Amino acid sequence: MHFRVEFIINEDKREDFKKLIKEMARTVQETEPDTITYQFYLNEDNTKCIVHETYSNSDAALTHKNGFASKTILPKIFEVAKINRFDAYGIPSQELQNVLTSFDSEMYNLFTGFSR
Repeated sequence: MHFRVEFIINEDKREDFKKLIKEMARTVQETEPDTITYQFYLNEDNTKCIVHETYSNSDAALTHKNGFASKTILPKIFEVAKINRFDAYGIPSQELQNVLTSFDSEMYNLFTGFSR
């Protein structure tokens, strides 16, 4: 499963946001071994952030949703930024699909292509 999430950062909270996403990335790296990719990209003026998340499977994505970082740090991120767009790529389990629906995410199923 792969997610692309776009955040809009509150103008006066950009530095707070950057500190929180560093903490989030560090915690996920240390505690979620089935998270394959977890990268935050900021635009030039730090008003938007794109997050790329790749999980080994639906269970790993659900582990992330229920993990320490998502329960403790993510709520703080939501205080300084909001999700503008959430795209999900792959075929999620029904349980994960229910979660993604709550985020109003757009679902994309792989049609063709490859990874190396």
